[in-house]
Amino acid sequence: MIESHARILVVDDDTTARLLMGACVRAAGFEVVMAPSGEQALRLFREQPFDLVTLDEDMPGLAGHEVCSQLRAEAGDLLPIVMVTGLDDMSSVERAYQCGATDFIAKPVNWALIGHRMRYLLRSFAAQRDLRVADARNAAMLSAMPDTLLRIDADGMVLEVRVPEEARGGRYWPVQGQPFTQGYPHDAAQRLLAAVQRARQTGVDQHVEYSLSDGDVQASFFEARITMINQGEVLGLLRDITERKRAEARVARLAYFDSLTGLPNRAAFMDRLGREVRRAKRQAGRFGLLFLDLDGFKQINDTMGHNCGDQVLLWTADRLRDALRPADDLSHVAAVDDQRSMARLGGDEFTLLITDIKGPHDVLLVAHRIGAEMRRPFEINGREFTLTSSIGVAVYPDDGPDAQTLLKHADTAMYHAKRSGRDNSQMYRAALTEQAVNRLELDTSLRAALGRGEFRLLYQPLIDISCGRMRGAEALLRWEHPARGLIPPLTFIPLAEENGLISAIGQWVLQRACADLACWRSQGLDLRVAVNLSPKQFNRTDLVQTVLDTLQRAELSPEHLELEITEGAVMENFSTTVAALTAFRKHGIRIALDDFGTGYSSLSYLLQMPIDVIKVDRSFIGRLSEGELGDSIMQAILALANTLGASVTAEGVETLQQAAVLQAMSCHNMQGYFFSQPIAADQIPELARRQWSIARARSDSPPQELLASEPVHSVR
Repeated sequence: MIESHARILVVDDDTTARLLMGACVRAAGFEVVMAPSGEQALRLFREQPFDLVTLDEDMPGLAGHEVCSQLRAEAGDLLPIVMVTGLDDMSSVERAYQCGATDFIAKPVNWALIGHRMRYLLRSFAAQRDLRVADARNAAMLSAMPDTLLRIDADGMVLEVRVPEEARGGRYWPVQGQPFTQGYPHDAAQRLLAAVQRARQTGVDQHVEYSLSDGDVQASFFEARITMINQGEVLGLLRDITERKRAEARVARLAYFDSLTGLPNRAAFMDRLGREVRRAKRQAGRFGLLFLDLDGFKQINDTMGHNCGDQVLLWTADRLRDALRPADDLSHVAAVDDQRSMARLGGDEFTLLITDIKGPHDVLLVAHRIGAEMRRPFEINGREFTLTSSIGVAVYPDDGPDAQTLLKHADTAMYHAKRSGRDNSQMYRAALTEQAVNRLELDTSLRAALGRGEFRLLYQPLIDISCGRMRGAEALLRWEHPARGLIPPLTFIPLAEENGLISAIGQWVLQRACADLACWRSQGLDLRVAVNLSPKQFNRTDLVQTVLDTLQRAELSPEHLELEITEGAVMENFSTTVAALTAFRKHGIRIALDDFGTGYSSLSYLLQMPIDVIKVDRSFIGRLSEGELGDSIMQAILALANTLGASVTAEGVETLQQAAVLQAMSCHNMQGYFFSQPIAADQIPELARRQWSIARARSDSPPQELLASEPVHSVR
């Protein structure tokens, strides 16, 4: 296929946007050439061929629409040209289309979809080129072979017939001296006779199409043009239009069917769903709609390639067909009447229509059958793996009165199945829409929260056990929503990672934490601050430089900062994340592995990570009071950290007993409610001047006496 060796020209004066677009296109398997200006783009295009061009609209010198006009003039209309413009810049969009653009991409760009969009554009234009070749071939054949000519007298007798040599083997042809209808089957003869009569009556040329079928041979299609010569004769020019009809059918298939699986696409399925709604309304019937999404399909594409991903999609389509074939447990559910009751909406999303049901249980029965079918292992390149599915179910008329509402509610139920652990089926209910609306409202509020100053930082002290003093504090983000109050980080951080706000929020946290640390140090406190990083922040190529610039503006040394990242975050993009962590450490910034023991905990990965601190998750600290097993696990972690040359921080220390056990084990640092709850920045100096002595504390002392001894005026 053309996309397997396509060459794409990326034109953008913005270096970052150009490199991002190039990286996305290259990751999709295409060859990429980049140009920083319209002038260079035209020069490159004249020097070498390209299969697709992306143009930024707003460029100095030659603007995108000017380059588009010249490319269209030179390359014709079979070159896909994609304009990149602002989402609300409708004038640029209209100008782009006027200048010959094929499509446009709105900013901000959804980079994850770039490769798919390019691939489908290339496929579409490849199909158009194939059709043009077919049309050109047919035109050449017809010009070389005269149409069949037929002269008919007033009585319908054939006066003359001229049949192209290549068509003389056909079964149905008129014979000179016989009635012309005698040479055709009844249906074709009646259509031709009616056209001849209309031509005689009106004197206007008549056009009629008819088909001829010769036994088991596929039908051929013909077009007849009937012209009255005089009152006694008419002339018929008969042309074989079979190829044109088949080409039209191929075009229709491209418009309404998925090119990979052969299933109907979204447009075709929505038409089918709308007709089913109207039928069920007339007959007071019910039907079910299933919305299926594959669990973990992105990992297949990312780790094994899109060819393997396409193969999985083909297998999925086959398994859906198998699951809907008649079976004993489906005997009371109407079978799918044709393949149009299934569809691939795009990506790994499939829909199925189950008609004439008695109740929701019938649809769930099918959904469970499909789920079981999808759990059967796949095999690719000799490797066996399992891929599950999440299925949402909506029922007409209970869950919606029209096609759009039913599809939306089935989609909502599918996402509920995802959030419920995947590999399951969920019925739609109104509460799910309320949850979706609530999530949308929260997303909207989150986008405005940073500008409105609704975020604040609290700090949890970090206690050095060897000296009993506070050595630093971990910055903890909080969101004070004006109407909802305090919103937990576990609620809004994943949302910020999904909607792309996490980088801006993370930058604010870093700046605020560095500013607070600078204030503490100006008061004579030798402290450091720990800041958590989201895995999404490592997608930014300027992350390391941004952190260094922030430290410089706050007049802090790199060793004053500690960056925390979880094991799971490292594994999202191991090589990229480790490279960034190594760069941080090279500059003197400390790296802490947070929530240790709850993620991968692979020694082979730990050996590759530049780790200074291992932070043991609170779940392990809680086991210290449970007996020897908890103590043994903690001792093993301490031994591992010692081998790696890292210090250990125990998180979630809540009791004197836990603190005493950790001190006896020579754990390096502790933090938790035993020492302090998260506090505001202005409370840190008072706490930092205190000293803790766990050994002198009495088990029956109140918490404040256990923790603090005399204030220390300076710890430098």
